[in-house]
Amino acid sequence: MNQIEAVVTDIRSTDVITYIEVKSGEADLRLIKSKAPIWLSRGDKVKCMFQEAAVSVSKECPGKISIENKLPVKLKGIRQGESLCELTLESGVGKVVSLITENAYTELGLEAECDATMLVRGVDISIEPML
Repeated sequence: MNQIEAVVTDIRSTDVITYIEVKSGEADLRLIKSKAPIWLSRGDKVKCMFQEAAVSVSKECPGKISIENKLPVKLKGIRQGESLCELTLESGVGKVVSLITENAYTELGLEAECDATMLVRGVDISIEPML
C-alpha cells in the first residue's frame, strides 16, 4: 500500500461528488469522493493511500486522458517476476510502488532510470487524518 503525507488545500462539493485537493511535497493530487469526511478541513494534515495496482505507468503520455493525477516520475527500481513487475517510482510525492504485468512492462520499453508518467485515479485514493 502506497502512503503519502499531504495537506488539504481545497474541498469543493457538487451535488454528486466532492473534490478534495491535497499537496504532497511539490505535487498536487485530486481525490474524488461521494462526500467529504465530516472531520476534514482545509489545512488538515492527512495520509493518502492507494494500492500498487492502482498506479498506472506511461512512458509517453500524449493527449488528454480522464485520469486526474498525472505526475512525472523516474523509474528507480524494477523487480520482475514471470507475470508481474513491481516498479519503484520516484516522484514529487516521494517513493511510489506500482504493480504492472510483465507484458505491459515489456511493451512500454521501461528501464532503470527512465522518465515516465505515473497515473492514479482520484477515486482510488483513500484519506485518513494524521494524528
